[in-house]
Amino acid sequence: MTRTLPEILGRQKEILDELAELLKQEFAVLKSRQAFSLPEIIRKKQALLQELDANDKTISTMPEREELKTVHRPDMDEINGKLQKCQKQNAVNGKLIQLSIASNRRLGSTLSRLKDRNSLTYTSKGATHAGSSGGMNIEC
Repeated sequence: MTRTLPEILGRQKEILDELAELLKQEFAVLKSRQAFSLPEIIRKKQALLQELDANDKTISTMPEREELKTVHRPDMDEINGKLQKCQKQNAVNGKLIQLSIASNRRLGSTLSRLKDRNSLTYTSKGATHAGSSGGMNIEC
């Protein structure tokens, strides 16, 4: 079944609306730190982006593609506006991911320092010693 240019442009708008909704969901998941929900959202995003790309390739081979600049200019403006909103939300989500990663690294570093501090022992002369036996070779 061959689709017409207006049909493909309509589908592009629908895809971008679905993508915008997924990006909102992704933001909420990231904000609430519910990372287990992310794989499904990412899978859906990838499927939508692949369809968007496939439609773009189809449009680029259509003889009517020149009409994008004239007859379908309003549709193209709407699509570009939706695309920019999605890109902006995706950038915000990316920054939130970076902040989460940095926060997790700081937490890991803090926990590591606490563990190291708790494993300090003293020699018979009172000097600190970071050796840990890992709970082994304990003599009573």
